[in-house]
Amino acid sequence: MRPPGRPKGEYRSAKIEGTPASGTAPAAAQSEAPAFAGETFAMRVHIADAEIPAFANSVHDHNPLHHDLDTALAAGYRGLIASGTQLGSIFMAMTATHFAKPTASGLRRSGVGMGFDIRFRAPVYANEDIDLRWVVTGVERKESLNGWITRLEGDARAGDTLLLSGTGTLLLRLPKASP
Repeated sequence: MRPPGRPKGEYRSAKIEGTPASGTAPAAAQSEAPAFAGETFAMRVHIADAEIPAFANSVHDHNPLHHDLDTALAAGYRGLIASGTQLGSIFMAMTATHFAKPTASGLRRSGVGMGFDIRFRAPVYANEDIDLRWVVTGVERKESLNGWITRLEGDARAGDTLLLSGTGTLLLRLPKASP
């Protein structure tokens, strides 16, 4: 599939589809590609009170909503709120961690992020159980990059509350064969 506005022949890829409902890939995709549509991974995090201002300081985010409880309460929040970069960085790092692990069949792979779009939906408070989840929505072979462009959709929730949602694009590769 060629993106709009790109000259014909400049974008050569082969789309590899999985079965999102079952979470399994076709046999050909399992043996060739480092991921498949429908592949899902998740984790739970818990951000402690002291981690909110510590992380904000580490990224030079000096918004008082992350540091001063009185300011946060006066602004209508029930406590300090985490910097968007705090949960966002965990959310993005999940992808690198997941794709650094071998597949269930033992296939080694690696991945680097090419881009993420994250939408913040609700404030993140300390001491909540936060469930983060990603689903692979597409995998396309990209010969010029010697890898697979992998697209994902994901979200983070505290109970029924949607905290953030996002999409990601990664470049996945398989290790080079040894001579």
